[in-house]
Amino acid sequence: MSATDLHERLPIASPAQVRRAFRGLLAADKGPAVQVLIMYTLAAGFSVAIPVLLGRVVDGIGAGWGAHEVNLTCAVILACVAVQFVLSRSGRRAGYRFGERAAARLREDVVARVLGLPLDRVEQAGRGDLGTRTSADVNTVADLLRDNGPSMVTSLIEVVVLYIALFVVDPLLGLVSLLTLPPLLLASRRYLRQANRVFTEQRAAMSEAAETLSASGSGARTVAALAMQEERRAIGHARAETLFERFKRLIRLQVEFFFFLLWLNRLQLVLVVVAAGFWYLEGGMSLGTAIAAITVVVRIANPTNSVMTQLSEFQQGAAALARIAGVGLIEPETRDAVPDGNDLVLDTVTFGYGDGPDVLHGLSLHPRQGERLVVVGPSGAGKSTIARLLAGIDRPRTGTATLGGVPVSDIPVEELRRRVVLVTQEHYVFTATLRENLILAAPDADDARLVAALRRVDAGWAVATGLDTMLGPEHRQLTTAEAQQIALARVVIADPPIVILDEATAGIDPASAGNVEVALAAALEGRTVIAIAHQLQAAASADRIAVVEDGRIAEEGPHAALLAAGGVYAGLWHAWQGD
Repeated sequence: MSATDLHERLPIASPAQVRRAFRGLLAADKGPAVQVLIMYTLAAGFSVAIPVLLGRVVDGIGAGWGAHEVNLTCAVILACVAVQFVLSRSGRRAGYRFGERAAARLREDVVARVLGLPLDRVEQAGRGDLGTRTSADVNTVADLLRDNGPSMVTSLIEVVVLYIALFVVDPLLGLVSLLTLPPLLLASRRYLRQANRVFTEQRAAMSEAAETLSASGSGARTVAALAMQEERRAIGHARAETLFERFKRLIRLQVEFFFFLLWLNRLQLVLVVVAAGFWYLEGGMSLGTAIAAITVVVRIANPTNSVMTQLSEFQQGAAALARIAGVGLIEPETRDAVPDGNDLVLDTVTFGYGDGPDVLHGLSLHPRQGERLVVVGPSGAGKSTIARLLAGIDRPRTGTATLGGVPVSDIPVEELRRRVVLVTQEHYVFTATLRENLILAAPDADDARLVAALRRVDAGWAVATGLDTMLGPEHRQLTTAEAQQIALARVVIADPPIVILDEATAGIDPASAGNVEVALAAALEGRTVIAIAHQLQAAASADRIAVVEDGRIAEEGPHAALLAAGGVYAGLWHAWQGD
């Protein structure tokens, strides 16, 4: 990953910040969390009582117990099994509910954080990085809270209680069992330190692979037009190789650690069996005590292995939470300016992306209210950049972009979108009904208003299919043209005073694009419309045309005047017409 990639990606929280975030998730539901811990501890206590009581039975039989004493102790053992089962099931159920509530709060928090990000940072981050943080990373942390976390806590409590029980049964055997604890802790510390780095790198590689796949898919037409298939394939292959290497490192690390853990468990059992056998033969302990201690040690291995296994999942969850918490490290924008009117102006604006060169050079543009202004120019001239500045997505390096006398990018997003709507070639259709997709623009809109908007943008297919039709991959799959018509209908429903169209009808087939543009022009009559046109069929009917060349306004005026002038626009027009 290049330095530029690292700069543009969203930050990752430090271990201390991750711990604070995790404590915050637990503190939000503290009462149920404590309740779960109590139930797990009690369940472990009743579970540990079973081998201790079995040892009592063995010693009792050796001491001449009758059937009554044996039956009574066995009944107590059965009662312990039943209570332990009930407590374990209740604790697991309560833990699952706790995890679901925590995961739900996490999802809501992540959505709120993402919606509060500066718009330019969202685009710089890219779909892959932001997408994996809000989906795969959130799901990983949710699994940790709901399943892996409670399981690890259960196993950890059981390990602690079993060691305590072993000391109660025989302190010397308890000390013998602890001989394997220092190498276990050292190996675990080494594993955790290395795994944390590997997991973080693995999730970053997943983001890069997802970003490459998403960019290649969404830009498939551009890739094909520029014959970049081999280049994109090479980039995708390199990202996949990096991800594969991360997975191999992780698997190798886990295999080494768990192989060592397996032999450490066996060594612990051998040490306790040898010590118990020696002391029993020397008369230092009873047979029942030896059996109870050995049974406890045998049982220690399973939850110990479970804890160590869950460490991997815990590390995955911690790496995912670091990426989620990193979203909150970005300082929110201060957008509190109040515009006075809807006068939109670019004044001597200079702008460039990131650390790159300037794209616009002292450009000034003043759309008049109620005017249909079309911005044209060669590819790469800076037309879409103008749309982004007018919509408040980016801030100029120098000069000003103002709405109602205040900087556009200082106006609160909710207020700005009520006044200015940007429609691009990329539109998102939610898996929901057609009605629910449309009322995003105006929650109080009735069905008549929705249908009228669809007719305005020549979306007769949508009227015919009905507002209750489910849209989405598993339901009614929309074409690119249909998705664009839904986006344009939203504009009509939102009814803003200013509309910026950045090649908004590019995906609609040429046969019907003209009809849609005519219908849209009628629907937007009386509003200020700034249309970024890569194709010139929309320019002839504009009130004014601004021609952009090399990041500057080369000429302005109506279609006929610009043709008569024989300048840049005339050349573009004749080339478009094939003259």
